[in-house]
Amino acid sequence: MTERIENLAKLFKTAKLPFVIKKDIENKIIGKKTARIRKTARKITVTLKAYLRAIQKAGVSIDPPMLNMVLKFPNLLLDLFFMTWLRTKMVRDMMLPDYANNANNEIVQLSHDLMKFLSQKDIKSVAHSI
Repeated sequence: MTERIENLAKLFKTAKLPFVIKKDIENKIIGKKTARIRKTARKITVTLKAYLRAIQKAGVSIDPPMLNMVLKFPNLLLDLFFMTWLRTKMVRDMMLPDYANNANNEIVQLSHDLMKFLSQKDIKSVAHSI
C-alpha cells in the first residue's frame, strides 16, 4: 500500500464515500460498461466545474455554498464520486424512457436558459471548457 493510496483512503473516509482497496488492479481489463461510466463521470465533473465557474464569474452566489467546494476537489475524486453515483438504482430508474425523455427536455431548456443568462452577463460560452 502506497502513501498515495492511504491518502485517497483518508479522503474517501472523510467524504463518507464507500471504497475498496484492490491489491492488483493494473492487470484488470476494464469492461466497456466501466469505461463508459468513467468517461461519463469525467464529462459530468468537467461540465459541472465549468458551469460553476461561469456562474461565479457572472456574479451569482452559489447556493448551497457547499457547492463551492466542488471547485476545490481534484477531478479524480469527483470522477470517482460520479462513477459511484452512476451505478445507483436511482440513476438506473432515471434512464427509463418516460423519465429520461421528460428530463432531457427540461435539461435542454435549462441549458438554453443558462447560456442566455451568461451571454447577457457577457460571459463567453462555457462550451469550450467542456
